[in-house]
Amino acid sequence: MEDNEKNLKTIRLLGTWFGLGDIPIAPGTFGTLGGIPIYLGLLFLRRFFRNITLYYSFYFIFIITFFMISVYISDICEEKIFRKKDPSNVVIDEVLGYITTLFLVVPVGGANIAKVMILAFVVFRILDIKKPGPIYKSQEFSNGVGVVLDDFLAGVIGNFVVIGVATVLGWI
Repeated sequence: MEDNEKNLKTIRLLGTWFGLGDIPIAPGTFGTLGGIPIYLGLLFLRRFFRNITLYYSFYFIFIITFFMISVYISDICEEKIFRKKDPSNVVIDEVLGYITTLFLVVPVGGANIAKVMILAFVVFRILDIKKPGPIYKSQEFSNGVGVVLDDFLAGVIGNFVVIGVATVLGWI
């Protein structure tokens, strides 16, 4: 197998987030579920940081790096693999949106972890599907940016909603 072909298979695997995007019904919803292990991993890593500021700095850098990688992968998926704009199989952007929705969210007590994750899932999916205002407009960017930016913005807006609701309910 040629190197370029191997690279495209790896990029497709990441773009579809290990095949979740290939599920024929609601690939975006299943793709969002792919963010759960990443969030749990990030939450686990929190215990290794001496202070919360370092942890949030790490999480922020992780999101920005994931954003850039997602744009790169989405661009190649659009141009060389699926050959269409914003293919539904590409769900790496949903993973990014979900972990962005949970940025700065540290649940109080183990029982609240699941509650916060479900809340974030529902809020993110609603924003990703409805695409209010600037979220919809952001899809117009090219080179993979439009694929990723709408989900990232849905995650940023969703983050404010989740923090507000979870704070009121005493979950964080």
